[in-house]
Amino acid sequence: MATLTIGSFNLDHDGYTATPRGGGHFDRWYDAHEALSAYPFDVLFRQEMTHSAANGGRLLHEAERMLGMRGFLGPAAPAESPNPCGLFVREDTFRVTGVWPQEKDWWLPPCAVSVRYAEAGVPLQLASVHLSYRSPDRRQIEAGNMTTWQRPNLAVLLGGDFNSYSGSGQELQPFPDWPNIHDRTHQEHRTRAGSVTDTEPDRILTAVGIDDVALHAATRLGQDHALAATASQDPATNERQGPAQRIDFQRASRALLPALRDFRVVPLPGLSDHPLTVSVWDADTFIAGLQKHAGFDYRRSGAR
Repeated sequence: MATLTIGSFNLDHDGYTATPRGGGHFDRWYDAHEALSAYPFDVLFRQEMTHSAANGGRLLHEAERMLGMRGFLGPAAPAESPNPCGLFVREDTFRVTGVWPQEKDWWLPPCAVSVRYAEAGVPLQLASVHLSYRSPDRRQIEAGNMTTWQRPNLAVLLGGDFNSYSGSGQELQPFPDWPNIHDRTHQEHRTRAGSVTDTEPDRILTAVGIDDVALHAATRLGQDHALAATASQDPATNERQGPAQRIDFQRASRALLPALRDFRVVPLPGLSDHPLTVSVWDADTFIAGLQKHAGFDYRRSGAR
């Protein structure tokens, strides 16, 4: 059975390790890409590609070599958070048809690339995203921006760090007890009015049929492990910010979800504060989803 493998990974500050006397090294970057190269990714969404454009794009092109994939970088990120998004595509699988730089109304601009798969059905919009860490209002705008990618003639597959939560009610871990966490700044960053957990990006995208892939795996395939936490996993962080949470998502047009076969959260200890997420899809059913997308009724409810 032919399959597609999709990954998403936030490599903390692009694997750069600072040293006490200034400067630093990229040993962690190389170790992370050795780990990533063990997977047969057809698409890999990356966040925090902080140093990948420097020196003529040296790290971007080194990653292309190690992964055997074509790499793309989103527009430059703001100076106070220089962490652009990027993605990698296996060109034996997907034919790249367009690159779409987007900068207006984003904190960290996404990396958006359109592709064709097997010349079947509609094209596919790939996007690596990293929503604002500090503003629920900004995240709401950014989620609204993402809804424009889904059209009758364009399906969506994306991955990234949403810095917000699922509103499914199916999570394995409780939301933080906001009035009692120690980190008050974190409380303001992740809530509305200081007490309501921010699930608005999830609501917006689900409403238009760009669904949570891990939630589908848990509720339709019985893979509860798909809902494992992806952030705040360090005990010291837990003490300040509450229990570990799931904030890293892969999302896809609902018509594609019958193709999903597996979803896993893979911790890479010592390499990043976020784990790798990996989804596996049946190729033939994925093609059927692309063929159905144009006439699919996205008014019907999703996995919830």
